[in-house]
Amino acid sequence: MKLILLSILFLVGCGTESDPLGIKVLDEWHYETIDACRGIDISDNILVAAASSNGYFRFDITDSDTLQLVNHIADLNPSTGDDAAYDVAISGSIKDKVFVLDDVDGIVVYFFDGSPSITLDACGNSLTYRSLAINDAIQDTTIVFTLQKHQVDGLPNGFDQYSTSVGVRKYFETLDPFGGEALFENDGCNAAINPSIDAMKIFYADNLLSLTLGGLGVQVYKYEHNSDDPLVPWSSFYVQGGEAESIFSLGQTVIGGFDNDRGCYMALLDSDGEIVGNLTFADGYSINAIDYKSGVLALAAGNDGVLIYDWDESLGLDLKGILNVGDDNYVYDVKVHNDDIYVASENGISIYNIK
Repeated sequence: MKLILLSILFLVGCGTESDPLGIKVLDEWHYETIDACRGIDISDNILVAAASSNGYFRFDITDSDTLQLVNHIADLNPSTGDDAAYDVAISGSIKDKVFVLDDVDGIVVYFFDGSPSITLDACGNSLTYRSLAINDAIQDTTIVFTLQKHQVDGLPNGFDQYSTSVGVRKYFETLDPFGGEALFENDGCNAAINPSIDAMKIFYADNLLSLTLGGLGVQVYKYEHNSDDPLVPWSSFYVQGGEAESIFSLGQTVIGGFDNDRGCYMALLDSDGEIVGNLTFADGYSINAIDYKSGVLALAAGNDGVLIYDWDESLGLDLKGILNVGDDNYVYDVKVHNDDIYVASENGISIYNIK
């Protein structure tokens, strides 16, 4: 029987300054999520969190940089006993909402205005999701990319057994003839490409969709809206001796994070997807997640904390320091927001003000 977990959070504010390896932390706050926090996302002043078997959290970020709990759903699917939140992604197009990924029981969409939640249908006959990404750049449209695993039964035509696929879904704004409110109309999920079973994470930004392929590194696709084949192979790279674990892109720059202490590889791509500049960094660390905002690049490095770099959005990169998040505290995800570093770890959510 599933253990019903408590939803009470504990906040600890620390006013003392610390200086971990060159990073001056002016203040810090910690929020317990009972189970490990596996992923976070931030949009404007809203933070959402995936807290494994303790479900989904939504917070408002206050003017004092602390979190105020708005909603907590511990049991994502009351009809199953093994549901757990592993990733979250906010979408602000059409209607504010969050996609919550359960790697066994599918993806649930919660609307911030309290509208009834929905659960995404299968893609390519699979409900076993590994990762998701959002494209909100097209007006009145939300495009959702999902990475799902396939085994033997119910494979899409021409797909390999024991493989994965990347699906593309489009949600459009329509008029409700009975009330005038926005509805969401899904034209079905197109399982567009068929990567190997090693694909684990996807990331979308600026018309590039990137995915990790384990020991084969990173594959980059160009996204072409309204095309019958929307994902076109664009570029790829790998690091000898490491498996790709995380991915981030900005414009024509793609960064892959690798395990086995192989750090990161940064590739600058031209208009044809050719690598015209590259940089390796963070050697000696395994990188679980990457985020960037306003000159600050943050790398989640598991038990080694968070590496902070000053980045000029090209090949100019300087290590600012390593953020010490405490002993025995594995970091899964990281986000940069204003002057703060938000950390998702096995100890919950932590916020570090570094300026």
